[in-house]
Amino acid sequence: MEKEVNNVNALEFANKRVKEKKEKAVSNAIEPFKETIRQAEGFRSEAYKPDEDEDEYTYGFGHYGVDKDDTITKEEAEELLDVDVKVRLDSIVDLIPEFTKLPDDLQQAIFSEHYRGSIQQSPKTRKLINDGDFKEAAEEFLDNKEYEEAEERGIPGIRKRMEKVSELLKKYAEE
Repeated sequence: MEKEVNNVNALEFANKRVKEKKEKAVSNAIEPFKETIRQAEGFRSEAYKPDEDEDEYTYGFGHYGVDKDDTITKEEAEELLDVDVKVRLDSIVDLIPEFTKLPDDLQQAIFSEHYRGSIQQSPKTRKLINDGDFKEAAEEFLDNKEYEEAEERGIPGIRKRMEKVSELLKKYAEE
């Protein structure tokens, strides 16, 4: 009986260690994506509208869909960022099945735009990326109203992020 208990304890311990190692591996894998979003979005503790045309508010590291008077601590925002990045990594692979095979810098740029919402709103660009036509995808991605009207809408910062995706698509089209 005692040997059985020891075997069960050893198995429980081993399972716990495997789970911890998997969690650490996932955490290490998503950290670069989280850092990309921290850099691109910055932290804001109070709800704001990055664009007055938005229906809802944003806070933390670009977390959309909060109420006007909502606030968040940096610690809470980090926890939310972890969830948001995991959800969006899952969805970007649905949109671009070969996403994880793309060069790291292109992954980061595309992910940043997916986090912002523009990749899912651009089916033509996604199709071109999925077809491997990066040169055409680069042009298509910037051929949209959001990019063209960013200055007048008071959201000029998105242009840099979008241009980075376009530049990297062109770079890898040439290789």
